[in-house]
Amino acid sequence: MEISKLFGNLPKRRRKRMYLYLMNDNVNSFDTVIEILTAFLPMCNTLRAEQIAILVDGNGECSIYSGFAPEIYMLYAGMQKAGLQVQIREYKSNKK
Repeated sequence: MEISKLFGNLPKRRRKRMYLYLMNDNVNSFDTVIEILTAFLPMCNTLRAEQIAILVDGNGECSIYSGFAPEIYMLYAGMQKAGLQVQIREYKSNKK
């Protein structure tokens, strides 16, 4: 039996993808930022961490990770505790 026959037409909910941004703080050194990024971000090696640090220094911010709420909030809390300035943003599409 189909689910729609059992429960009716339920609204489809989509989880929103969230983005973690690293902000320039002019306090932490490049080495500190690189160490923290490699410690917290999965699949982040020193080369990628160096590139992120250079982008943040030049642009003021850089998107460093995307995912869903529980994982993003854990990374956010850990990086805040380590001394980095990070922000969580939701992607807003122009599609209707």
